[in-house]
Amino acid sequence: MHSSKLVPKIMKQTLFSGLLLAFSHNGFALHISELLNNMSSADSTLNYEGVFVLRKVDRLMSMRVSHAADETGVREILETLNGEPRRVIRNNDEVLSIYPERKLVIVSEDASKSRLHPRLPENLDSLQSYYDISQLPDDRIADHEAAVLQLSPKDKHRYGYRYWVDADTGVLLRCDLTDDNNAVIEQMMFTQLQYTDKPSEADFRLPELDDFVHTSLGKNRIALDDIPWRINNLPPGFVLTQSSKQQTGDTEVIHLVYSDGLASVSVFIEPGKSGNRYLSGASNMGALNAYGARHGDYYITVMGEAPAKTVEQIALSTEYLGEEETDDEPEPEIGD
Repeated sequence: MHSSKLVPKIMKQTLFSGLLLAFSHNGFALHISELLNNMSSADSTLNYEGVFVLRKVDRLMSMRVSHAADETGVREILETLNGEPRRVIRNNDEVLSIYPERKLVIVSEDASKSRLHPRLPENLDSLQSYYDISQLPDDRIADHEAAVLQLSPKDKHRYGYRYWVDADTGVLLRCDLTDDNNAVIEQMMFTQLQYTDKPSEADFRLPELDDFVHTSLGKNRIALDDIPWRINNLPPGFVLTQSSKQQTGDTEVIHLVYSDGLASVSVFIEPGKSGNRYLSGASNMGALNAYGARHGDYYITVMGEAPAKTVEQIALSTEYLGEEETDDEPEPEIGD
């Protein structure tokens, strides 16, 4: 009799505990999603200035940043504070890299490499197919309270990420890129950061560049159907996000970009020229891995901040769809 009365009570407690757990889990998931969305949109909504450090391999670089966003778009200036003087000016997707000592200006139309905030996919659920996303204890970076997120890869095809995100604004205060042993292989961290209502127009005024050599890295977008190349064995989650042709001297180079929403890998395909040296096999510099292979009369170079096996797999599974092909399988060039 006593036990029969106890059962409904236990069931009620269990049901309540289950509902509380589900509610907490859903709230936790929503908080992570909100943090990632805020981080992704911070580039286009906030004005700020500050100093951050960037560590790659055994190099430590300090940079000053001024960032502005308004109805005309996004403007940003990055300026090195140590090493060779360099100034990078971004106006939406146009990027000017200025080297004062060399009197050189390089103009490109791809802002993704200079952007501090990663542009995450609109459907954040897609990231969870390839990364386990969790929240770590809060921290403080550059005197700002930070929520800490960890994105751990579910396979060996990509690196891991740890994000320190300003809990109030979504600005990325620190980012660690980690290998499969969870060791940090690349790092960015703000040491000073101030938010501003309106940036100084003088900060974004172009310097006199009349006596500088100007080099353009303009690219012509090409449709998928016009590309006579395919990757037959892409790592899971990587899809084509950019395709273009670039003229380098008298050589036309096809540039393909594949991404899983976080990691991205570039594929460069160009006809071989006698006397030129091309990468053969693997090469590494910190988080950046590259792999070069010869495919008939063409040379394929794959590079990106992804594990060595990922870039090798992409390089060796690149197939030419044209009529003329001298090799059935791409092989790394031997020699040189």
